[in-house]
Amino acid sequence: MSLAPLAALAAVAAACAASPRVHPRAAEEVARGYRYLAADDMERAEIAFAHALEFNDDIPEAQNGAGIVERRRGRLEEARRRFEHAVKVAPDFAEGHVNLGELKLAAGRPEAAEADFRAALRVNPDLVVARLDLARALLHRGLRERSRQAELWGAARREYLHLLESGPAVAEAHHDLAFMDYESGRHARAEAEYRRAVELAPDYPEALHGLCISLARLGRCAEAEGFCRRCLAASPGSDRCRASLGGAQACRARGAAPTP
Repeated sequence: MSLAPLAALAAVAAACAASPRVHPRAAEEVARGYRYLAADDMERAEIAFAHALEFNDDIPEAQNGAGIVERRRGRLEEARRRFEHAVKVAPDFAEGHVNLGELKLAAGRPEAAEADFRAALRVNPDLVVARLDLARALLHRGLRERSRQAELWGAARREYLHLLESGPAVAEAHHDLAFMDYESGRHARAEAEYRRAVELAPDYPEALHGLCISLARLGRCAEAEGFCRRCLAASPGSDRCRASLGGAQACRARGAAPTP
């Protein structure tokens, strides 16, 4: 059984307009920088944010944008410095807190990351990416701290349910709820959550695989085989999908649920 990549929805954008009282040309460059980011044009995004910061080095949206450029290029220390600058000059800049937390989460520091995600949520309780990353930090801590798993996963579940109040169509949240249910032996509930994730994101390999093995656990082997085939179509190189397809086929042949 596998969990989807951590921080799959890490915050990579802030409001396209800069804060009030910013020079109009600087605000224009900030907006351009985020448009370049959306187009994956890192070179021009870097220049646009740098140009904005020549007007004022304390524009949080520009520092955040420059940090995103550095993050995508793998220059993590410079990205951290940019995000820290952004939240220092604007403590209510939620996206900056999320991006800073994502760096810590990716570095294997979920406890430290949690503080940043909670800071973002104090500013904007509906910021989906902050809630998702907080929930995933708690989920991953539960995988590492088995003695506290029930407590940590209970806290994670609450955060996922809060997230679905503000963003009910977030496939990753349904996937992660299903993952915890499957790992806890609640296969029927896992099947329903995986199915919802697949309805929202039909080519989501992890959700397709989870639905396959949940159905197999429930003895619905023909259905399981179909979703394993869809998993392989979405991710042709997936050994996990291929192995589970074999298990589902064997399950169907003998009329019993395999152990994925």
